[in-house]
Amino acid sequence: MRKDFSKLYLLPVSLIFLLFIIIVEGCSTDECYDNRNALPYAGFYGYMDGKMGSVSVDSMEVYGVNVPGDSILWEGKRSLSSLYLPFRIDSDTTTYVFHPISRILSMLGLTDTVTFIYDREARFVSSACGASYLYKIKEIRHSGILIDSVVCPGMEITNANRENIQIYFYTGEETDPTIP
Repeated sequence: MRKDFSKLYLLPVSLIFLLFIIIVEGCSTDECYDNRNALPYAGFYGYMDGKMGSVSVDSMEVYGVNVPGDSILWEGKRSLSSLYLPFRIDSDTTTYVFHPISRILSMLGLTDTVTFIYDREARFVSSACGASYLYKIKEIRHSGILIDSVVCPGMEITNANRENIQIYFYTGEETDPTIP
């Protein structure tokens, strides 16, 4: 009398497979796919054709100061009208350099720096996602060579997926003194 071993092992293997599926599905959630971190998003503006509006900037690289590793955020090889500027979580300041890659402008020293001074606030999101940081802006400094002004409406960077920094560049046109 020969026993059919395939039927004998089919039930335990099926149970183990079902248990594996339940565990994998129970541990994978979509909660961390949402924007949980406060990532500063900067839009570029300037005075063009008699009006203040969005401008595209090219031939300028943007990089962080005192950042370990490769800190170049934008190499300036294409036109750009907005950019994410991540803040440091290990410091209360973050500085970025806006450096023209044009040889003539670079030789003239037309490089601008923007420094954000802020308070960091860690917030627990969940056990699966960990913590995220929110930033309360205390001060924004810039050298004023290429950049006319920098504004953070509300003075807070949250995890809302929207522009929360506005960088106003000199455009060569006369500016309206009522605009920041």
